[in-house]
Amino acid sequence: MTPELLDWLLDADPALRWQVERDLACAPDDVWRATRTSVATEGFGARLLALQDPDGQWAGGAYFPAGFLGDEEGQPWAATTWTLTTLRDWGLDAAELSGTVEKLAANSRWEYDDLPYWDGEVDCCINGLTLANGAWLGADVSGIAQWFVEHRLADGG
Repeated sequence: MTPELLDWLLDADPALRWQVERDLACAPDDVWRATRTSVATEGFGARLLALQDPDGQWAGGAYFPAGFLGDEEGQPWAATTWTLTTLRDWGLDAAELSGTVEKLAANSRWEYDDLPYWDGEVDCCINGLTLANGAWLGADVSGIAQWFVEHRLADGG
């Protein structure tokens, strides 16, 4: 990697910069961990945290934004599941979302069949994201884990 490319990558939002510091620049742990901490207070991470609804959701919905009818072009990536996945991928400390597990348990329902958020849905991809996000946040997602066991296909998938 050229020094110019590394400099360019290091001149990025904290959500990317900490990973570049850790994985490409081989920075000491205290350096990249400090940058990772700033995901909550700077840049993209801070912006997403600021957009959380008072009920714990983002964009008023579990998988789709409130009011999404399905006939709009493209996938709406602004709702709760997508935002939690993004924040987790960006390295946000789950403690920054204190109270979110409880708020989602009380207020968020899946658009399909109105199922409780932490109980999962009927789609394996959605359940995979919810299982990972719930484990990250400390939610009881044991029911979703069991759902995967019960829905295992004959070929192992």
